[in-house]
Amino acid sequence: MERTVSRVGVLGSLLALAAMLALPWFISAPNPIALGSKFNTTFIHLLALAAVWPGAYLIPLVVGVSLALSVGAPFRYQGWGLALSAGVGLLFVYFLSETLIAAGRAEGLIARVALWSSGAWLSLVGFGLVFSAGVLLLRRQGYPRSLVTAVTWLPGLVVLGHILYGVVAGGAENLLVLEFQREIRRGQLQIHLLEHLLLTGFALAFAVGIGVPLGIWGSYRERVALVSLWVAGVIFTIPSIALFAMLLDPLAALSRAYPALRSVGISGLGAAPAITALTLYALLPVIRNTYVGLKSVPEAQVDAARGMGMTTRQILWRVQLPRAVPVIMAGVRNAAVLTVGIATIAQLIGAGGLGFYIFTGIARVSLVQILLGTIPAVLLAFSVDGVLQLVQRLLTSPGLRLGEEAA
Repeated sequence: MERTVSRVGVLGSLLALAAMLALPWFISAPNPIALGSKFNTTFIHLLALAAVWPGAYLIPLVVGVSLALSVGAPFRYQGWGLALSAGVGLLFVYFLSETLIAAGRAEGLIARVALWSSGAWLSLVGFGLVFSAGVLLLRRQGYPRSLVTAVTWLPGLVVLGHILYGVVAGGAENLLVLEFQREIRRGQLQIHLLEHLLLTGFALAFAVGIGVPLGIWGSYRERVALVSLWVAGVIFTIPSIALFAMLLDPLAALSRAYPALRSVGISGLGAAPAITALTLYALLPVIRNTYVGLKSVPEAQVDAARGMGMTTRQILWRVQLPRAVPVIMAGVRNAAVLTVGIATIAQLIGAGGLGFYIFTGIARVSLVQILLGTIPAVLLAFSVDGVLQLVQRLLTSPGLRLGEEAA
């Protein structure tokens, strides 16, 4: 039976093991403000709790299983083995940390307020690498895409379910989990997440509405493509904070000249300059991928359609655009992930979003507040990309979809 070595799996397992051996697993203090003068607890310290709670050995055991599967498992079972062991490892780091904190407090190893430190975070990264190696192997082995997608999202959904359960039931040992539950209970996280989604959604819609027609026009007129790509490229190089600042005065002057615009939210501060800047940033990948996608359609297919008596418009809608959908949607997905990231800076001009937590954390020197904005933003980027990937599959013709899966 064929046996393979997963280099990514080996790297992730060794990273998780090194993080456990060399780095602090928890930082703790008598109160949240004192976390700056933190008390570090390594996983080696936590292994001393095995006499009180044997579960302390479970996480190192999963690391060993992941490493063994990475270097010697049969290829047929390696994908499932890596995905299962790493998924269990990710969940163990999250769930067993709660018990480890409680046991550590009882033994005097951990103070009242505790938070994951670099060892736990890098262990999560290590298990994430092993998990991604397993998912990629499952795709290579020909498993249905829907099944692989479900496996990919399962650990995250379990953690999300536990956090939401804690909102109702209450109680958590990890300060970060407690803060997430508190913000959800107050409704503040939902408000900032909705603001972030609206900023990203409007900007992406405007970028697609402007960029796709420009890309189509450019595919017929090279001068248009040259100018539009050059302008979008120049805008893309401007630092985000600088672009936000450059838009303040023009929009403020516009709202003063036409006071009616203020009633629809257009002014120097707030959502208007943020959406404008995000739209300008998202134009480059949309225009470029639309232009490249249409230009990549084989000329023989265009000539055949023309020979069948199709007009230029019919060729565009029935031949070129269906063939270019995967490339165009790849640009839209890039633009979406880009806008989700840059939208965190919109808080600087009063547009709200998840950047509220990030900048509040910077002002208060609070790692927990920064993570309250960073983690949802990262998960939102993954979610938006996943949804747009599904849209791409729905828009791609069945023949092209079968060709992509066969490749």
